[in-house]
Amino acid sequence: MIVLGLVGRPDVPGCHDGAVCLAVDGTVVGALEQERVSRRRHAPGEGPQDAVRVLLDAFGVHPREIQAIGYAWADAPPGTPATEAPGIPCGVHVTDALTETILPGLASELGTRDITFFDHHLCHAAGAYFLNPYGRADILVADGWGGDGSTSLFHVDDGRFRLLERYGKCWSLGMFYGAAAAYSKLGFWGAGKLMGLSSYGRTSDMRFMTFDAATGGFSLDRRLRGDLATAPSWGKLGKQWLAAFEENVFPYTASSANAFDYAPFAADVQLTVEEAGLALAARARRLSGEDTLLLSGGVALNAHMNRRIALESGYARVSGTVAPNDGGTVFGAALLAEGLYGGTMPPPLPAEAGQPVFFGPPVPAGAVEQALQRAGCTAVALDQEQLTAEVSAAIAQGEVVAWFDGPNEFGPRALGARSLLASPRHRTTLDRLNRVKGREAWRPAALSLTAEGFRELDMEPPVQGLSDYMLNMHLVGRERIEHAPAGVHVDRTTRAQVVPAADTGFGALLAAVGEETGLPGVINTSLNTKGRPMVLTPGQAVELMVESPDIDLLAMPPYLVRRS
Repeated sequence: MIVLGLVGRPDVPGCHDGAVCLAVDGTVVGALEQERVSRRRHAPGEGPQDAVRVLLDAFGVHPREIQAIGYAWADAPPGTPATEAPGIPCGVHVTDALTETILPGLASELGTRDITFFDHHLCHAAGAYFLNPYGRADILVADGWGGDGSTSLFHVDDGRFRLLERYGKCWSLGMFYGAAAAYSKLGFWGAGKLMGLSSYGRTSDMRFMTFDAATGGFSLDRRLRGDLATAPSWGKLGKQWLAAFEENVFPYTASSANAFDYAPFAADVQLTVEEAGLALAARARRLSGEDTLLLSGGVALNAHMNRRIALESGYARVSGTVAPNDGGTVFGAALLAEGLYGGTMPPPLPAEAGQPVFFGPPVPAGAVEQALQRAGCTAVALDQEQLTAEVSAAIAQGEVVAWFDGPNEFGPRALGARSLLASPRHRTTLDRLNRVKGREAWRPAALSLTAEGFRELDMEPPVQGLSDYMLNMHLVGRERIEHAPAGVHVDRTTRAQVVPAADTGFGALLAAVGEETGLPGVINTSLNTKGRPMVLTPGQAVELMVESPDIDLLAMPPYLVRRS
């Protein structure tokens, strides 16, 4: 059975992170985010049609071969009858009323015109479940909002999902954190920046909201003043939080010129989210007695919260997914549709499969050569061993390398296919990377390391399903910070990725860097510049290098391009 999972609508201006997943007989073949094709960050107000076309063409699937389509939001028009399906909570709606709207240029070609609409948080949960190797688990989903709630607790057993509890929109941790980022002049999409800023601040006893694991209830800090404390309204929630911050915290305005004025505030916001996340995990465990927890939803990008849940929640296993944000819901939508129409829910991943990362379309043969020729670049073709040696030597010498290799990773993290790489041994390297990216100088960088690299830095060990995706913070040994100062933040943590050992590709490169420097690890940040999505094609990679004088070397195996 050939199935699509979709999210994103072109007729809804607030829609974002549109994406598509292609699954065949219960196995994900590929997935692609709309922003990678349209080149608009987060693809605001866009449907996934362009990404669908690119993905289908790449894998040789004609639209008429699609047998079912799942959509990751209960967005069917009012009056569409709901169908109850065993093991699929929150109802299922099937209609062809929005096919032309969501896929205007493809609807006439599709083998099926029906779209099956699933609960948004269920799709978050299912995406985490199907991309992990656990048959039974609790799942904590927290984001801005998804349908009728902002946080959901699920339990899954052999592909049958059960909604344990759901909490209303007005208690949205995602909205709270986004508003705090906006108040700190980092933008509503600046959650990652706010997390980095929080490490510079000292916390107070202010917890803007708390969650009681015993009763399953949220509450606001009793000292909060303003409309939010008396009558929180979903329609005004963002504005109410901004007004509450101005009324209750220093600085009492969102107009300070200095980001560090907001560091203590950011620290309180961060600790609020960490403690709420821990309490929600405790609530799920109290309700189910399970020993495995999966994390999804945009709040699961908060690596400090994830670390505390992994260490303190009492779960034996805590895991995430390659894309906890809204784009990642397409995995759940596709595989739920497979289960609904194929008769059997797909199983979770085999334990030996490893955590999946690269879902993008294959890079066509000759595409790299064509991109280099069009740009007039002088490139050198090398065999695999030579290329790895040249790139590792460049990194060891302090050069900044643009790394483009094979199908792209899915999700918001660069994980070794579309990356800017540099040695973490000198702090000045971070300054160069931040210039390429147009980032604030105080922002931290993430590390990609082999398991040996984790040990070399005396770090907390990798957490399977979190560290694979840069979703977990790790403390670095005090005596080892000097080996990677550009990759360790002021609080002695790094948002590190563990990379499996390999004879080729990114794993082989890290091993070669270890031979050169003694540390098999690099700074790894996404291959893009400010305001743009990560590059998708060889041509975009060449263009980025041309525009960025601080990039010394572009590696697109088997080719190397040096700046000259």
